[in-house]
Amino acid sequence: MNVRSEYAQKKHISLLQKYWKLTRHFLIYNNIDGTVVRLYCPEYMNSINAVRWHFHFISDDKKLGGHVLNLSAKNINASVDSTNGFYMTIPNNEMFNKFDLTIDQSKDIKKVETGEE
Repeated sequence: MNVRSEYAQKKHISLLQKYWKLTRHFLIYNNIDGTVVRLYCPEYMNSINAVRWHFHFISDDKKLGGHVLNLSAKNINASVDSTNGFYMTIPNNEMFNKFDLTIDQSKDIKKVETGEE
């Protein structure tokens, strides 16, 4: 499995594209047990998230994970769960509270998710 992940943000970097270039790293996991989750975000969320389907991985020990770029497997147990919502805790800190959420980041999100430079 090939995944992409980002290091934790230690200071505020407002531009997604700049943050991604500074913090991304690519990992290869072999013979690993974990869970792959397929997520769907509708088109109207394109300014805040990657739209359509994409996959994320978390290892059983919760120590490894990332955005799935490539995957092959021999033994898979699959199940389907349709979740119409989830609970998200919003940070209450200066960095988040000062961030301008009205900025349209749809083009940067597409570049990050597709690996475009």
